[in-house]
Amino acid sequence: MRKPLSGSRNGASSAGGNGRAAMAGGKLVRMTLSERIYETLKERILDQRIQAGARLNIDALSRELQVSSSPIREALVRLEAEKLIVSELYSGYSVAPQPTVEYFTDLLECRIVIEGHCAKVGAERKDRATVAMLKQAYEKMAQSPGIGKRYREYQRFVQADGKFHQVLVDSACNQVFSNVYASLHALILQSRLYFNTRSDEQRLQEVLREHERIIEAFEAGDGAAAQAAVRDHLEGGRRRLLSGTAENAEGLKS
Repeated sequence: MRKPLSGSRNGASSAGGNGRAAMAGGKLVRMTLSERIYETLKERILDQRIQAGARLNIDALSRELQVSSSPIREALVRLEAEKLIVSELYSGYSVAPQPTVEYFTDLLECRIVIEGHCAKVGAERKDRATVAMLKQAYEKMAQSPGIGKRYREYQRFVQADGKFHQVLVDSACNQVFSNVYASLHALILQSRLYFNTRSDEQRLQEVLREHERIIEAFEAGDGAAAQAAVRDHLEGGRRRLLSGTAENAEGLKS
């Protein structure tokens, strides 16, 4: 597998103006105003610049970002669907409570069950298109600037990683598994950014190698090996999650 290459950092555009072009994967992508508001608010939430429980006042956001309320409402609906914010009758929107470490470890256990089964089924199908999509997502991960400590730094990597795992789940051709897994994307992203803020080359290479083993099992059509590789990768994710949590706690004491 190709080693990661250095590249320019890509992030979401700031709010303001219509049809602003942003860089994604080295290409110019036209973003709607609603999409840019969505990315702006998502970045603030995941970087914890807006704290859990904080109210999101539409009028105040409209004044701050100098846009009408319509694109803000559209962005808030998307963020609520991703479980990053919650809404209550008569109370409006607020940032969702931050899930606990215990919840995220349970999430990893759920992923081991779903992804492990889907990898076993999918690898045995030996579908060339699936292998090609896994490799394409891997290459984007390998060429990203790195994992990073902020959403804007992490965005390119996690988009490719999310694509990799969704393709893996989709390879089993089970619509229920695919839909359930797709609904977990925002929570998976939260676990990386809230608790795993350490960024280093060794950790990146470890993650990439774990993905390589999954691809190798799919290429060989070895379902058992694919299932084992997925379990090893997600167990590694559990270890990195707990390590990041301990490091964050130590940092708060110092």
